[in-house]
Amino acid sequence: MTLVWLLLLGAAMVGFCHLLPRPPAGRSFHVALLLFGGFILAEAGLSAAISGLGLVPKGPFHDRLHELADYHGGRPVVLLVGSSFSAAAIEPDVLAEVLGSSGRAAAVQSLAVGGAPHLERLHYLKEHLVRAKGKPALVLFEIAGGYDSGPLYQAHQMRFSDRMVAMMDGSSAWWALRWLAEDNGLSAHKRFMLASEIVGQLALHLSHIGFFWNSASVGQSATYDLGKSSPPMRFSDEDTAELLEQAAAARDLKPDWPTEVPTRWMTAFLAEEIATLQRQGVERFGFYSVPSMQGANVAYARRFCAAIPKFVCIVGEDPELLARLRHGADWYDFDHLQGTGRNVFTRWLGDRLVEMGVWP
Repeated sequence: MTLVWLLLLGAAMVGFCHLLPRPPAGRSFHVALLLFGGFILAEAGLSAAISGLGLVPKGPFHDRLHELADYHGGRPVVLLVGSSFSAAAIEPDVLAEVLGSSGRAAAVQSLAVGGAPHLERLHYLKEHLVRAKGKPALVLFEIAGGYDSGPLYQAHQMRFSDRMVAMMDGSSAWWALRWLAEDNGLSAHKRFMLASEIVGQLALHLSHIGFFWNSASVGQSATYDLGKSSPPMRFSDEDTAELLEQAAAARDLKPDWPTEVPTRWMTAFLAEEIATLQRQGVERFGFYSVPSMQGANVAYARRFCAAIPKFVCIVGEDPELLARLRHGADWYDFDHLQGTGRNVFTRWLGDRLVEMGVWP
């Protein structure tokens, strides 16, 4: 895909040059033309080499793709697509065990990475589909109000990082600019700043600057800087129970979130994501939210599920589930589970998927 964008860019630039008044032939013009042609050919060659070698930028998504590529089993695959909420809340092996109790074995694979905006998820979902030996039998998408309402928030926070440059191909840039073009309450200055970041990262992506030293084949393990994670918060059992009750009773979204759930942009993006999977033969999809002690997240998930009746949509707010998560030790922070809490939610989610006929 990068090769196609480079060729289109080169063709557009050449076409534009032909529209300009032609100067007298001279040495400087020939040198400039040779440099330009050499740049396009070099970038096209780099794109072909990257594709042929199967290189992927080092980082958390490389690890995920490496794990997914290693799967050679015969069990149908359930693929989770999400962020750190899913990575913290769901144990793939436990979910596979619960789904297997229905009589149909499953292999659960996770494409859930902390801080991953929707653009990055779709970018690497496409990478996975290209390399996967088998297509998922079921794809489950995470629901999260923060990611849905501000799809460029993480891209701005991590601007010009290796991760954001790696995922900012032509498709990602188009979706990002499309979101900026919609009525999302941003000032003209903020729109211009974000658009500049997007275009700059697209240029770095297309030119492959720094790609080779920061990439590795999907089939190889890779080391990278994990960064520092915030320390876990500490909750008493009483505070946890009270926060969960307040979250379950909440009906309002955060003031800076759009009232339309999902937004037009999010609806179109999900349609593209699902269409991408359908073109690869995937036919079954579902949505879920993880438990949260923040009422706005629960209220968003509730509205989201009500807006997509044609899909199975599971909100993690069942009273029985919450009653089993009223221990402070089960929570890393307000939105991330840990320890026993992970196991409790994973088994609850698996049971819901079986009961609702999503699996088998």
